[in-house]
Amino acid sequence: MMLLKHGVATDTGNVRPQNEDAYVASDHLFAVADGMGGHNAGEVASALATTLLLERAVGQTLSPEWFVEAITSINRTIHESAAESTERRGMGTTICALALVKSQEASSEPQQVALANVGDSRIYLARSGKFRQLSVDHSYVQELVTEGLITEEEARVHPRRNIVTRALGIDDRVAVDSWLIPLFPGDRFILCSDGLVDEVPTSDIAELAAQQREPQIIADALVALAKRNGGRDNITVVVVDAIGDSTPAIVSEPAIDTPAKQSNKKWLVGFGVALTIVLSLVATGRNARSGYFLTFENSSQNSSVCIDRGASGQVLWFAPTRELCTDLQRSDLSTVHQQRVTEHIRFSSFIDAQRHVEALKAVSALND
Repeated sequence: MMLLKHGVATDTGNVRPQNEDAYVASDHLFAVADGMGGHNAGEVASALATTLLLERAVGQTLSPEWFVEAITSINRTIHESAAESTERRGMGTTICALALVKSQEASSEPQQVALANVGDSRIYLARSGKFRQLSVDHSYVQELVTEGLITEEEARVHPRRNIVTRALGIDDRVAVDSWLIPLFPGDRFILCSDGLVDEVPTSDIAELAAQQREPQIIADALVALAKRNGGRDNITVVVVDAIGDSTPAIVSEPAIDTPAKQSNKKWLVGFGVALTIVLSLVATGRNARSGYFLTFENSSQNSSVCIDRGASGQVLWFAPTRELCTDLQRSDLSTVHQQRVTEHIRFSSFIDAQRHVEALKAVSALND
């Protein structure tokens, strides 16, 4: 069975006060949701979409049909939640998702993935040197492009580019695009919110996607580029690589060194190692104190959800520090949500972490 390796990056951007994007990144299910609505309602909508999608996937055989059924049900939940509160009225969210489909035993057919989308969050595929968009935007400017009235480049800077024609939560019914494609080793998928595509041309996304680097490095680079180009919206990127069960080793003919070459090489290697150690310590210290994550105060059922700063485990002499313990408890959360907190969901700012806790409260309230 094919293995999937992923990297995730999300950022508030340079303008927006909060991050209303949410994502799912597990070993077989991935999604990006871009929320909309005032009074933090957009964040609640996207959190509902992603957490409920992950919940509904437990024990299920994932397929296009499952996507349609699950997302349709989630749409109704968001719509009903919006109707119950004036602050959430009109909230909605886009969603794009990818799931690994379990292959039949002894089947000669290639592995497959199921894809789904509602709204203008996108799914791209880099395969065999080619890069293309798999999803179709449900947006006003996409309709103009389809009718030949504007080009794709004009759509990227159009003043009405953020108007979506389809989203979860706006109506009690929604049409879900869902389909299957074969999966091959070397495939690279990119799921993203429009905060990436509005700032970064497709050609630049394709250029980064073509680099033979770890998916986390690509995700970080794409978000950084979107911020450098303006960062006017929240930016979320999930990069998913398909890899085979095993990778053959590359064998090369050994080189023959002379004594002089060996002496020079030892000096260069020693200098390089020392420089690498110094730079690594500087980078490690910086990374160990950056970002925030959710965790539990202790192992009891009544333990609080807390926000810690730094790396989720001690790195060298750098340990995370506790910033806040909230009034949300482990017992308030479903098993899936508890697992998500245990996995130490990370955020770029303390405010984003606080808002996610509020979104978890809203999601948990639906189960009361």
